[in-house]
Amino acid sequence: MIAKFLNQKTLQLLSMLSAINFNVAVILLLVVSLISAAGSSLIFDNNSELYGPLAGNLRLMLVYLTLSQFSAYCYCSYSENYRLLVPAGLFWLLLMGSIEFYGMVNQIPIDEDYGRLFLYLGLSNLSYGGFMIINGDHCRNMD
Repeated sequence: MIAKFLNQKTLQLLSMLSAINFNVAVILLLVVSLISAAGSSLIFDNNSELYGPLAGNLRLMLVYLTLSQFSAYCYCSYSENYRLLVPAGLFWLLLMGSIEFYGMVNQIPIDEDYGRLFLYLGLSNLSYGGFMIINGDHCRNMD
């Protein structure tokens, strides 16, 4: 009985920490996207002379990805169905390799901060979605 209570409390604590981290990740993505779209080099190196016309592609890609993440965030919040966050997290992790491939094909260096951002977002989506699925299933099993 005590072990079950401790497990439940531990799961709730981890779920709450994961929720806070996920919300911070979404806010960070919104801020980074806005700063990057404005052309600032505060977050990512502004190598527009190196990238040429491709510089806008990376910024626009980040804006579209932000809109997708925000849409997934709103859908999951309103529907209380967090299963969408697991494939979204996997997508962010796959995007790390895709952005490197994009740089290789176009023969341009890609700022390493893109990979770090995608890694953080991917792990945040996976952990929050996973904890919410487990917590939801756990709550159903307790009834």
